Amino acid sequence: MSMDANTLSAKIKAFYPEIEKNGFAMTLEEDKAKNAWAVHLAKGDHKLTTYIEPADAEGCLTGRECVHLSHQIGQFLMVYCKGSCPA
Repeated sequence: MSMDANTLSAKIKAFYPEIEKNGFAMTLEEDKAKNAWAVHLAKGDHKLTTYIEPADAEGCLTGRECVHLSHQIGQFLMVYCKGSCPA
């Protein structure tokens, strides 16, 4: 993959500003064995690792919604916040 983790991270945070707004830690790493980016989210004891395929990563960088991440990150934030995190 020739994408830059910092650029992809910034784009994901732009799609999901509640990540930084609510103090979630997020890291990305290239998982060559899975040919995907591993996205790690954490806050306290709550952790999520999900993978973004190269096509979804490219979509994120070109301004389209990240289909797989929409579901995974959205669910994680919803479950963690349960209505108490500011939008």
